[in-house]
Amino acid sequence: MKNILSIDGWYFRVFSKLANLILLNLIFVVSILPIVTTGISIIALINSLQELKEDGSLSALKVFTAHFKNNLTKGLVLLVIEVAGFSIPGVLIFLSLKHVPLLSTLIMILFSFLLLLLVVFPFVYALNNYSVKEAFFQTVAFVTVKIAYAIAIFIIPIAIIFFSLKYQIIFLFLIGISLIFYIQLYFINKAGVLSES
Repeated sequence: MKNILSIDGWYFRVFSKLANLILLNLIFVVSILPIVTTGISIIALINSLQELKEDGSLSALKVFTAHFKNNLTKGLVLLVIEVAGFSIPGVLIFLSLKHVPLLSTLIMILFSFLLLLLVVFPFVYALNNYSVKEAFFQTVAFVTVKIAYAIAIFIIPIAIIFFSLKYQIIFLFLIGISLIFYIQLYFINKAGVLSES
């Protein structure tokens, strides 16, 4: 019993990680309230989760705040890329369905590939010192070579959001968002595509 409750025991590690996920989730939810900071918050959350994974004794609030301050420009660029990446193909699909239904199938296939890119891109861009162009090419390489990982990374948010909507929406606001990013980060690390930053 003494070993279980020690600082090195599994009990402390599990609940420490859980507390960090909850705290990061709450900070993230508050930080995206001004919509403009969404990209910055995503990068800060990804980097914080990576750093806390390596050293769980750090303060989640300090780590998140530091990454938030250091990634203002990068976060705004990410927001523009993600909004454009989701909206432009969406408009094209809508217009093609309305005017050229035959073309809509091809656009939907391309959009499916683009969705995988849009889900993986924030991780590649946040965790590496890449320019947007380099991050894009690394993301395309990841999605084409490690397609199983990319699909898993895409399915994780859908599954957790579905679970939250079906059972308790509060789960999403309490821990769900940071849990999504934490599991996705696990697959990104397992795929071995991150360079040493």
